[in-house]
Amino acid sequence: MATNPTDLSARTQDVLRAVVNTFIETGEPVGSRTLSKKIPLSLSPATIRNIMSDLAEAGFLSKPHASAGRLPTDLGYRVFVDALMNIHHITREERESIQRSYAHRMAQVEQVVTQASRILSELTQQAGVVLLPGRDQLFFQNIQFIRMSSENVLVVIVSKSGVVQNRVVPIDEDLDQEKLNRISHYLNEEYGGLSLREVRARVLERMGEERDNLDMLYNRAGELSRRTFLVDDEEDDGEGLFVDGASRVFTQPEFADDFEKLQNLYQAFEEKGKLIRLLDGYLNSPDLTVLIGSENDIDGMEDCSVVARSYFIDDRPLGTIGIIGPKRMRYDRVVSLVEWTADAVSHYLSHGDHRIDPK
Repeated sequence: MATNPTDLSARTQDVLRAVVNTFIETGEPVGSRTLSKKIPLSLSPATIRNIMSDLAEAGFLSKPHASAGRLPTDLGYRVFVDALMNIHHITREERESIQRSYAHRMAQVEQVVTQASRILSELTQQAGVVLLPGRDQLFFQNIQFIRMSSENVLVVIVSKSGVVQNRVVPIDEDLDQEKLNRISHYLNEEYGGLSLREVRARVLERMGEERDNLDMLYNRAGELSRRTFLVDDEEDDGEGLFVDGASRVFTQPEFADDFEKLQNLYQAFEEKGKLIRLLDGYLNSPDLTVLIGSENDIDGMEDCSVVARSYFIDDRPLGTIGIIGPKRMRYDRVVSLVEWTADAVSHYLSHGDHRIDPK
């Protein structure tokens, strides 16, 4: 049998689709007699049984040792998601619930996306996850230097989305506040509107440029820029990830009835750094990401799927929002909700208008 879904016959696709849908609905291995009542084609249980056997041989289905029924493998789910599932059109009530969650949030990124994630978790009954904007994903709007002493300056960076970051930077010469204000004005003119990643790249580029020693403003601005933007951030401790509703996954039969699986899954959720790296790997993609089972490459999450999509400000990626749940999830509904939510959040963050549908 072909392993490419486009090479499967129509009735074979119908059988695979029915197996996945039935297993998602019941959580029980699916038998041929059950399917014969669900498939629109007039196929006998014997014919369905033969097709299911072929699908198992090709790696789309598996058979638990204690059951006569079949269930989808990761490959079976993958073919279903990519080619066989029906499109779910989210309801007006679902759209309004999502939009209400972040209305009147004054376009503060963290508040908008975490509230949207909470609603996603409630609507799907899975865990909502958000990769919050990393330092490099924020867009520079304003920088201010405040003299603290002859040796230290407080740096305040404000992003376009209103996020404020500050740090204390050591200085080699005593700079009065007037000089610091001039440097702030110069850097705001140079870097305004760029992402902090772009600012870093620009600072690195200019480190090698030779300037007249009389250009003291430029030299001082360059030194403060390097000490502000080229400091390595500490290893991510998980603060950049927001998770809501993990207990909804823990109580699913796949995990609640298997203590070892539950323990491993709980540990996977606790190790947020791995989830951050996973979601960050898809940050720059405009497309929806669906990772099924072993595709997510995180120990303890072999029986989970991740559905996620990046959110943007003015077409620039900020972070990722999505859902984590068991492989046996309503992919049609989850995919539609995650896609629509990411689009709606991006529209709101870019335009400040939550009432207009993003599509």
